[in-house]
Amino acid sequence: MRMGSASVQRSAAVLVWTPVLLAQPLLDRGQGPDLLVSVLLVALAAAACAVSVLDSWPSPRARTALACTVLVAVVTLGSTQWSSWAPAWLLAAMTAGVALRPRVALVVVPLCALLAGATTAHLGAATEAVLTQAFVVALAGTTAAVIGRLVATTEALRRTRLQLADLAVEQERDRVARDLHDVLGHTLSVMVVKAVAVRRLVRADPDAATRHAQDIESIGRTALNQVRDTIHNTSAPTLRDELAAADEALSSAGIEVVLPDVVDPPQVADEPLAWALREAVTNLLRHSVARRCRVELTTSGDRCRLTVADDGTGGRGGASRPPGGHGGLVGLRQRLEAVGGGLTVTPGSEGFTLTAWVPTKEPPR
Repeated sequence: MRMGSASVQRSAAVLVWTPVLLAQPLLDRGQGPDLLVSVLLVALAAAACAVSVLDSWPSPRARTALACTVLVAVVTLGSTQWSSWAPAWLLAAMTAGVALRPRVALVVVPLCALLAGATTAHLGAATEAVLTQAFVVALAGTTAAVIGRLVATTEALRRTRLQLADLAVEQERDRVARDLHDVLGHTLSVMVVKAVAVRRLVRADPDAATRHAQDIESIGRTALNQVRDTIHNTSAPTLRDELAAADEALSSAGIEVVLPDVVDPPQVADEPLAWALREAVTNLLRHSVARRCRVELTTSGDRCRLTVADDGTGGRGGASRPPGGHGGLVGLRQRLEAVGGGLTVTPGSEGFTLTAWVPTKEPPR
């Protein structure tokens, strides 16, 4: 398993002490066992320590507990026979504190301290030395456990931060894609309608065709500004402006428009319903063969509702518009749901109705 910097720091906090704490049994020839036994026991303790620590990242496994048990057993055996093994209890306690789960370490570290004191007393040490040994071992194991938890927590926070950054990038990408679709889809649809009018009027009424061509130029410049605003997240349409734009665009397409007499939505509902109206008009221009469109704005209870209904039969060629298949409708539904609202679309042989609603008060965070 590939180890990251956090696991290296965590492992090094224990493994760096392995040669220091296991050197005494090899160096103290006066009280220690013969060389072969010393080498075997020290090698077994070092291997068990390494396996325990390295195998416990990112979470301990059965092999981790087994290796830690072997380490404690070897140190117990050595320290009951030779006083030179006393420092090895520090290594056993630190290994248990870092490698084992917190609940298990809470038991094993004090156990190491008790065994360290008991084996020290077994070799005839004074009471003060026994208590000191037990205290130092408990302190070493506790400190190692705290360091291990801090390293693990820091790594978890780092991964969470990266995930949140990726999520923020994804959300921003979705926002830009949704806004560009809504902005350019509507603007380009109006330009297409104007271009059709130019082609139709260029011979019969050159002056009217010129006016429509000028409108196309103006709309194109507006589209550039809208794209710039969308990229910088400063694009915020208002329902009043969208109603005026809808009246002009639909009238240019030869569609009779009936608009609400009063436009005074709550501030929290203004922008979401403006996006809803823009998407409805865009779909009407692109897919409908309607001759009449009615826009209604009502407030009932704690909801503000926008209804856009036309008498078209769906897409060109008589194909009906799917209720949720358009990317624009999916994005619109996401916009409305983000502020606690909703969207319903009702296609049919006698027309198409889009209803968007949002609460009149901001939802609790």
